[in-house]
Amino acid sequence: MVWIRLCISDIAFLSAAGSISYGLTRLAGRILRVENPVLLLALQKLTLILYWLPVSFACVCIPRISFENGVRAYTGEFVCSSVPSMTVVFLILGIVWLAGFWLSVVRDGIKICRLAKLLRGNVPVQDARYLDLFEACRRRAGVGGVTLSQNDLLCSPVTAGLVRKQLILPFADYTDRELHMIYEHELMHIKKGDLSWRIFALVTSWIHWFNPVIYPLMREMDCLQEMICDLSISIDNAHYTKKEYAAFLVRLTDQNAGNVYTTALTENKSQTIRRIEIMAKTKSFSKPKRWMTGISCACLAVMSMIPATAVSAEAARLQEDWLRAEEVETIEEPQSHWDPTIEEHGYDDGSVVEIDGSQDIAPYSSTVDLEKTINANTRYLYQYRSMSVGETIDITAKCDDCAITYKIGIKNQKTGEMVSVSGNGTLRHEFKISESGTYTAFVENNNNFPIKISGAAVY
Repeated sequence: MVWIRLCISDIAFLSAAGSISYGLTRLAGRILRVENPVLLLALQKLTLILYWLPVSFACVCIPRISFENGVRAYTGEFVCSSVPSMTVVFLILGIVWLAGFWLSVVRDGIKICRLAKLLRGNVPVQDARYLDLFEACRRRAGVGGVTLSQNDLLCSPVTAGLVRKQLILPFADYTDRELHMIYEHELMHIKKGDLSWRIFALVTSWIHWFNPVIYPLMREMDCLQEMICDLSISIDNAHYTKKEYAAFLVRLTDQNAGNVYTTALTENKSQTIRRIEIMAKTKSFSKPKRWMTGISCACLAVMSMIPATAVSAEAARLQEDWLRAEEVETIEEPQSHWDPTIEEHGYDDGSVVEIDGSQDIAPYSSTVDLEKTINANTRYLYQYRSMSVGETIDITAKCDDCAITYKIGIKNQKTGEMVSVSGNGTLRHEFKISESGTYTAFVENNNNFPIKISGAAVY
């Protein structure tokens, strides 16, 4: 069940990165006085993307995977190991996450079905004035593939559809000025692909339903999209003034006018007030330079990923400590304790047959199972691992016949030097690495008959 733990860990790491990014974006808006909605929206979109990019998860896993002797090896339990208590905990977490995910999908699926049912009442616009103005605004905006419909169940104009885009009007008598406001605003949403980003945010909220930060992010992104459309069309417009546009927003304010599956000219009172305040104090609207937006996004990504990766690395380390603690508890306590000063150092003198069993052992953990029947006068080598000075290989081995003497030890692949201890029954010894290199644990049987060994070597 390792994959469940890795999936849950990955989702948690992604949530941490997205939350840190959102917090930094809000700080930039308040402390650094970053107020340009275009720049803020770009940062919010980057934050949304960070909820999907497993950078911190990769930074934790990649250093724990290496290739030794042409075989993939894992040097950390985080990547490949599990213990009973951890399996139970992450299985419960996985079930809880999956339940929350499907509840979110079902909840929003019901809303989508209601919207689809509502949109079935759309009828083509017949008024020539409405159609002529729409065609003129559509050509001026450079947007194609949009149809104009009316629906008697709507109170405010909305735009819906990812592929077949529709601008839907309620059955109301609008002036030419009001039609310009509606058409230009909604066509600006379509031109910028705002609805696609809203759907992307919605799917992200399904995966990270447990993270309360994702919901204000979605609301903030929606509001910034509306602000950009307002400022893009209301400043220096030949057909209406900012005051007229603001008054029209107030008149259309409707709590139920829009949702995440549509874009609406106005949605709720608090958002409308904020949009009007921004329009009132904005004399001219200019987009930031692309290089400035790029640098800002790059800085945000770096500033978010550094702490997110540090948090992820610490979480992985805690999981490995949990794994090792339980693995040590499951290893039988040794029956004999041996003085580390009796370590024997030497090289292969040909007195026994040496068998390299590293290719036969699945390198999926830093803990290697020693269970093996060792033939007479045979030294059996287990898994090779790259080790650094100061690291240790802890070997615990047991022979069922307590009268049989055998050896446990480590061997340097490059120099051939071996360090071992000998004894009978259960042997346990911690071998400290004095020279960086590639080492293997081994069990040596110097008897004229085979012996059966069990135990583990922890690298």
